[in-house]
Amino acid sequence: MIFNFPILNQSKMRSFWQKRQTASKKQFQKALIVFLAVVIPQFTAFPLLAIATNDTVPVQAADTLRYWKDNLKLNLHFSQNTYSNWSVGGENAISGKAGIDYKGRYHKKRISFESGSKLAFGLVGYGLKHIEKTDDRLETSLSLSHKAIRDWTYTTLISFKSQFSASYKYPNDSTVVSDFLAPGYVSASLGMNFRPSDDFEVFISPASGKFTIVTNQELANKGAFGVEKATYDSTGVMVTEGENVLCEFGVNVLTKYSTDITDQVDLSTAINLYNNYLDSDKSNRWNIDVEWETNINFSINKYLQTVLFLHLKYDHNTKIPQYEIIDGSKVLIGEGPRLQFKESLGFGLMYKI
Repeated sequence: MIFNFPILNQSKMRSFWQKRQTASKKQFQKALIVFLAVVIPQFTAFPLLAIATNDTVPVQAADTLRYWKDNLKLNLHFSQNTYSNWSVGGENAISGKAGIDYKGRYHKKRISFESGSKLAFGLVGYGLKHIEKTDDRLETSLSLSHKAIRDWTYTTLISFKSQFSASYKYPNDSTVVSDFLAPGYVSASLGMNFRPSDDFEVFISPASGKFTIVTNQELANKGAFGVEKATYDSTGVMVTEGENVLCEFGVNVLTKYSTDITDQVDLSTAINLYNNYLDSDKSNRWNIDVEWETNINFSINKYLQTVLFLHLKYDHNTKIPQYEIIDGSKVLIGEGPRLQFKESLGFGLMYKI
């Protein structure tokens, strides 16, 4: 199989990247700091916990290792399209996505500690025209549990979600729609976890705090992602800036399930439900935020795989623009909460540790 890549004009590409370099430098530095802050604790937490529980780490490695297990997946997916004199049209494109998925669990007697991170970043380039971001994910979670009775444990869960860099209203790459910590989601929950097997668990928390962070002041002034927007006087002069944090308190339910469908196909799915007890608008207190992710992995061999990823999301505080075609033109008619859907199917390299 032969791939014919389009020849890129070096001067145009150099100009393209110089244009973005200044704006992207600080974002990259922030992203690198967060990456190190998220990943390094994942690999150090378990040995430290082992020391705290009086396990001998270097000398009696076998005794220590039997209390914990972890799994690290590194993946790289890519695709390429080239058109030449193609009658029905099409754009030359090269895309790629890199990801890291880490899970670890330490369990000794009645105490267990779990840690996980999901990192992903993807780009697609359309010849000499422009480059767009296709994926951007920065997530980590920590939980500490103490056995209550049978398959139930008292559990504390802390999670953080955001993205590495800015996203734009493509093809307009000057209008920012989201950024690092805009939004950022931090949640802390106390509750009970039911785990009858390693494949299935349900976490129920009647006391869960959720904090939505919007550090980009331009987005905060617009009231993006549910924060209080800026106020203006009758002449249009800003009186107060938009808030940067939205605090919520409510119930959180998280369900996870995974199984091997065949020797070469495995499925994992997780659904997270959140309801805010204290919404200032009482009519919104029964609105439930939903996030449902499903991964189906088709293993070709030890290093090659095809992955189908489905992501459904509904957040009443996230306003989605709504358009209509009027006289042949796309016209904005309003905005409001909508069901968000994302799907990707990729082929690439995968390495497990």
